[in-house]
Amino acid sequence: MTDDRRKQQTRKKLEQSLTNLLQNKSFDDITTIELANAAKISRSSFYTHYKDKYEMIEHYQKNVFANVEYIFNKHGLDKEAIILEVFDYLNREDLFAALLSHNGTREIKAFLRNKLQLLLAQDLQYRFSTEKKSDIEELYTSIYLSHAIFGACQTWIARGKKESPEEITSLLLHLLGH
Repeated sequence: MTDDRRKQQTRKKLEQSLTNLLQNKSFDDITTIELANAAKISRSSFYTHYKDKYEMIEHYQKNVFANVEYIFNKHGLDKEAIILEVFDYLNREDLFAALLSHNGTREIKAFLRNKLQLLLAQDLQYRFSTEKKSDIEELYTSIYLSHAIFGACQTWIARGKKESPEEITSLLLHLLGH
């Protein structure tokens, strides 16, 4: 087995172990030792890949941020396509979903809420272009709706992703009045 492949497998083990640990413990309370033990690797092996859990999560989050940016940029203002693809991504990426849970990291939650707020602010401007809303009204409406969608997303994750990405997308669009 090549060295690169072994590194990839160890990183995958660590990601899966972190996903499992996040079910019962917040990211801030998980230690590097717990993470290495859960992945069934030595501490020195962990440190071969990352200097600490923060570097590990930063590396992972950079990839998630890039993928989510790509999804939003690819679909422009098409809320349905964006929401569906994000839920598909969450359905496939267990660590991404775990990081959005109540035990996850603040950075990834803030990033996704911000992306949703920007999308909804643009959508509100487009939908209500004939009906003038004040800037402050648009701001608070987009914040309110983005937090509602994010809360629904966290509930979907906490319930075990029982609805398909298509079903949850349809429900959210209905709640948004589409």
